[in-house]
Amino acid sequence: MLLLPPIPILPILSAILSSNDKEFARLLCDRDKGALAEFQELYCDELYYIASKFCNRGIPADAWEYRTKKGYTIHVSDDVSDTYLWLVKITRNKSCHYRGDKGATFSTYIKSALNSEYTFKDWLKWKTGVTGYIPKCVDVLGNLHKDVYKLLRQTKPEDEICRKLGIELSDYHEVYLDIESALIHSNQLDLLNKPKFISIDLSDEEGSPGIELSGSEHLDPQEQLDFDIIKDILEHVISRLAAEERRLLQLYWGAKLSVDKIFSVFSEKFKKYLNELELRQSQDIYRRVDLIVDKCMKEAEQDFPDEVADYNIDKNIMKTLLRRFLHDFEVASEKTTL
Repeated sequence: MLLLPPIPILPILSAILSSNDKEFARLLCDRDKGALAEFQELYCDELYYIASKFCNRGIPADAWEYRTKKGYTIHVSDDVSDTYLWLVKITRNKSCHYRGDKGATFSTYIKSALNSEYTFKDWLKWKTGVTGYIPKCVDVLGNLHKDVYKLLRQTKPEDEICRKLGIELSDYHEVYLDIESALIHSNQLDLLNKPKFISIDLSDEEGSPGIELSGSEHLDPQEQLDFDIIKDILEHVISRLAAEERRLLQLYWGAKLSVDKIFSVFSEKFKKYLNELELRQSQDIYRRVDLIVDKCMKEAEQDFPDEVADYNIDKNIMKTLLRRFLHDFEVASEKTTL
């Protein structure tokens, strides 16, 4: 009886899949209509997700709801639809560069290529006609604000910005607050340094179910979608707060100042905030923070009812998410503005 050596199944399957991927990429590169239709069928969730992420301007009034295959909701506006079609168009060009190097599948390659900073910059140039795009909410603030914004987008540190523009640090802080406030109100805070979520495991909180946000550069498309949904909720509820409420949370959770220190800062620099927040003594800050969390929870339940239910977000979870969001944004921007 002749014994044949074992057939290496995995390498053969890998070779077959690689061959199929290369053929699929070639057909897309050649603008084959059948391959293009199949691509949209396979990757429609990812395309809508990336398009929504690029447009990231809150929920426009004219948006309609797109349900992903896993049941998640993406709000699609005309801008998102246009961006979706643009992504399909550039997919053809990017497919021409697929080689399957280091065993990378076409799926991994195209998702990484489309959901990248380089593609975002190309989209921004296509959308605005320029790479140095300045949002309207910042443009109306004046030339100094625009100059500071441009340098912030280049991730320049505050001392270098002051030196380049010949302004005092105190003036820079005022301008930064104006820019930050304008971006928050227009749901465009991501245009500044993005907060880096290191890991939020709420299963350790008292009776809280597990929700975890991790560094976005390591997430697969579904995890990234979860990450962005939670982040969108947080940015939205924060944008609905009054200026004094945002400032209180920034100092309390972002800068991690004690209530005594916050009360002292408000007494010296923001006296009107004491009256608006009804703060008579430092201990009143605990009560006010709790009321602000209630307000954020109410906004989330009103504007994101499905998402709040899907992620089991209650007041305790909202409090934890806000704390980490504000702290991580403070760390990412490496500043504390008093």
